Amino acid sequence: MFTFWLDPEMTSEATSPYPVTYNGTGSVDIVLYYGSNDAQEMVVSVTDAPITLTPVSMLEKWKPRKYYKAGEIIEPTVSNGFMYKCTTPGSSGDGEPEWGAGHIGTTINSGTAQFTHYGAKFVPSDVRLALNRAGLDKADAGSGVSLGKSLQGGSPVAIYMRLTNRFTDVRNDSTDPCIYIGTNKLRFSKQAI
Repeated sequence: MFTFWLDPEMTSEATSPYPVTYNGTGSVDIVLYYGSNDAQEMVVSVTDAPITLTPVSMLEKWKPRKYYKAGEIIEPTVSNGFMYKCTTPGSSGDGEPEWGAGHIGTTINSGTAQFTHYGAKFVPSDVRLALNRAGLDKADAGSGVSLGKSLQGGSPVAIYMRLTNRFTDVRNDSTDPCIYIGTNKLRFSKQAI
């Protein structure tokens, strides 16, 4: 299966799509390996576009009359640049609450659920991708990285990532990551080598 690996030998699998869970301030560079440890597996793009890995926002919008579990992270239906973590589980109300910019730690009630202002939300432009470390300096923030029309299993592609916190506050979305590295539509197959 084509996925992200923590090592070039493809023995320690990362999750896919890979959740970006940088919890510090400033920037950090990491490298993951994209591929399949099955040398007979092949992946191709289903369109004329190349296989592309791209940072994708997975942050869900608040919904009325929805049960929220503790730890779920959401944003208002009209984004205000912040994310909110459910700290008291329950069902949201019929009408969306006034979120306000507020301060980190401010609580907002919605029905029986309570949310806490969790800080500035992560966005795809917080991530840069490249095929080598030097490429991170030139990579466009939030853009994808192209891997060609097809990939054969057995040999991973190193994917370099620079994760940046644009703010001085430590942000943390490790309980419910809101940025993932996704792919365009792909077709997987097995072939004899």
